[in-house]
Amino acid sequence: MKVNVMNRSKFCAGLLCCLLASLFLQTVQAKEPADQSNRHVLIIGMDGTRPDALLKAKTPTFDRLIKEGAFTDDANILGTRYQKNDTISGPGWSSILTGVWADKHGVHDNSFKGKNYELFPHFFKRLKRQRPDAKTVSLVSWDPIHEHILSEADIAQVFPLPRSKQQIADLRVSGDKLNIDTRDGKWHHLLATRQKDTLKLYLDGKEIGSLSGVDLDYTLGGDFYFLGRDSRTGPTCFHGQLDDIRLWNRSLTDKQIAQAASGATPDRQGLVAEYRFEDAADSGSQVLDLPHNGGKNHGLQVPLTESLKQLPHADFTIEARFRTTDKGRNILFGNYNGKAGALNLELHEKNSVRIYVQPPDPRNTDALAREGERDKTIAETAVRILREEDPNAMFVYFHQTDATGHAIGFSPEVPEYITAIENIDSRVNSLLQAVQSRPNFKNEDWLTIVCTDHGGLKRSHSDGLNVPEIRRVFLIAHGPSVAPGKISQQAYLVDVTATALQHLLGEVDPKWQLDGKPVGLKATK
Repeated sequence: MKVNVMNRSKFCAGLLCCLLASLFLQTVQAKEPADQSNRHVLIIGMDGTRPDALLKAKTPTFDRLIKEGAFTDDANILGTRYQKNDTISGPGWSSILTGVWADKHGVHDNSFKGKNYELFPHFFKRLKRQRPDAKTVSLVSWDPIHEHILSEADIAQVFPLPRSKQQIADLRVSGDKLNIDTRDGKWHHLLATRQKDTLKLYLDGKEIGSLSGVDLDYTLGGDFYFLGRDSRTGPTCFHGQLDDIRLWNRSLTDKQIAQAASGATPDRQGLVAEYRFEDAADSGSQVLDLPHNGGKNHGLQVPLTESLKQLPHADFTIEARFRTTDKGRNILFGNYNGKAGALNLELHEKNSVRIYVQPPDPRNTDALAREGERDKTIAETAVRILREEDPNAMFVYFHQTDATGHAIGFSPEVPEYITAIENIDSRVNSLLQAVQSRPNFKNEDWLTIVCTDHGGLKRSHSDGLNVPEIRRVFLIAHGPSVAPGKISQQAYLVDVTATALQHLLGEVDPKWQLDGKPVGLKATK
């Protein structure tokens, strides 16, 4: 049998060319960067959330993310290399969003003094440098995050707290703004008035300060009103002489205020209560003489009538004449007890003066409910953006947990704190449903990270270097690129940015000098 050597040679040569071409193509393809346009990151920040409370709360959404994703309840808000910053939100969110510790990003407290985001920018900026077409979104309610860190996001929005008629109104005028020494032992006249949504303070007939946007509509609490103090005794009691204490259910005019300051009584229309005092020790003059004792019998206790209780519902005026040389805090009159609606007129430290109006809500649950409303609005905005826009990196911040912790307590034993976590769980569920309902979701690679900036103990989280309840936090990562299960390596706040950038860009450039490292992701081939 004859073999056609020439044909065999041609065949071998052709086969060799095909193999070389295939090898060349594979080499070229290996050098081509993977398509990153379908990669997305959603970072959900829950301010002030303890991991033990998260695990105790009824949170079906977080439970699913933990079960399907990577999780640790033993992450740390401080590293081993640097621990000199305070354990509060400014340094915490800076570390989360830049991937470096405070000695690099420069933020050690909530003043943000010394911030160094130019050298160590937030991860949005690093993403945009590598992928200029990437779209970034920041939705927050704590303004410093927007003002100092994420204001350059393509979509950046700050959400104010909804207004309430249960707000505290605290108008204080510092002594350096007064041209009068109110503690000179001479008679002075202090008056506060509310007209519609504005509080004003007058000293000796002249306006010295105002506070607008006041929306008060509640009732004073308790059975008594106190002259020369409030419900408390001790060093805040007034020491000196008082006279002409009057409370009106209307706002006096400037002319009437001048009359009152001169010692005359204006038109008595709307006068709810008037207190003038007979002091036998002062030759029959009408004053209330209060020595420096501050005991339980200090001052006078008068019935809190129904007409007095209703003062904060509308316009009012309160006033008193006083004489003192005491330099400390001196309460002229009031009913503050920390548990009910209160109205105090005070001399404060360093020659300052003050009117203080507090709602009948010692735990400020109305404000906490409004925190929940704000979180809901943030979630609704995020859902709309996920449906209408194409964000590559998104930071969504919820604050109700931190607000509840400060108001009532950071603890799994505080029902309101648990409720705040459960509320956020439902908000997060709406976000994840919006992601999954995106038209191109099947072709997208979403990484969801849930994190917090600190824990808390009692009602605080500052100075928490040696407090496990403050330092210990959680971290959740969920998505196709995540290796499910317990995150075995020690995790830190700074790992959030490193993990996000690893997912979005495929690598973390050593030149960035990040302190964090990617955690919870599948090993890359």
